[in-house]
Amino acid sequence: MLSIMQHCFGKDYSGGPVNAFNRLMKHSKYEYSTIRQLEPAGGINKLLINNFVKEIKRQKPDLIHIRGLGNEGFHAALAAKIAGVPNILVSIHGTHRDLKYHSNPIKKWIMVNIFEKLTLNFATDIVTVCEYAANRDFLRPYQNKLRGWVSNGVHLSELPNKKDRESLKSELDIKQNIKVGICVSRITIEKGYLVLAEALKKIDIPNNKFLLLIVGGGDESGEIRSYYSGLKFIDVQFIGYSNSVEKYLSISDFFIFPSLHENLSNALIEAMSYQLPVVATEVGGNTEVLQKGGGLLVKPNDPEDLAEKIQIFLENNDFVESMGKLARTNIEKNYSLDRMVNSWENLYESILYKEKI
Repeated sequence: MLSIMQHCFGKDYSGGPVNAFNRLMKHSKYEYSTIRQLEPAGGINKLLINNFVKEIKRQKPDLIHIRGLGNEGFHAALAAKIAGVPNILVSIHGTHRDLKYHSNPIKKWIMVNIFEKLTLNFATDIVTVCEYAANRDFLRPYQNKLRGWVSNGVHLSELPNKKDRESLKSELDIKQNIKVGICVSRITIEKGYLVLAEALKKIDIPNNKFLLLIVGGGDESGEIRSYYSGLKFIDVQFIGYSNSVEKYLSISDFFIFPSLHENLSNALIEAMSYQLPVVATEVGGNTEVLQKGGGLLVKPNDPEDLAEKIQIFLENNDFVESMGKLARTNIEKNYSLDRMVNSWENLYESILYKEKI
């Protein structure tokens, strides 16, 4: 009997890693023990480490899967090392080195050069969530631990019919004949929202009918949202945090993802699973997803290019429909929930059984 513990940082629905964690917990053939960190540690948190050590020693897992490189993964990896877990698998979902607008350069240096390095050193095995991340230079010293990548996966929901879409639009007080674009992510500069605001100013709106839904938390001060004021002929609605993103995806026509850096985004592949074509920046995992079909790539931090690609979706209904079908097919073939779950289970088994052969 395999004894595996799962670790995750963040509250439910707060981001890609925790969403993938919950999907695995629900659909895997194995039962897992867990340790969760719901709030930021605020530096080195000895109480958190001690609590993790106690729970790990109580459960005595043969393997622990730790999600995250920096502060979010460091505490669990250190606790697993102290507790003597023989197999510590760290999955990489991002790195502080990619942040373009970190508010504290010293903190960023500490995270990259101390916390992230220690977490990688504590690991016995390392995996990424996309091929791009697996080939990055900072992982070269750890090639003997690297086990490739396991792509995120999403449930393939039944697509709403025309009547259901119309009913849902009415419920959300959205006009039936309006084009709807959608963004789903935390609202930060790193996700490209200032670039998107500039791009929207350059778009000619056919028939003056375009609604942009922005779904996600963040920007508590409203500073980023202020860049969207004064737009002509474009209605931008900030929905805020939502645990029912699917209803907004169901009534949208296409997905916009202007992130300045990315590994493999759950929001991206979830949108594509709803048959939404995508305009996304040519960074990280975005590139390898869209190279398989379903969207247009744009240069990061380029409002002109982003505006041009959004314009294509606004003006060509047939193109949007055909590209959307390619998006759905891409997810069915490459990023299904079953594929993700099976890949994680196979990886766990390969790590654990190597000791018994």
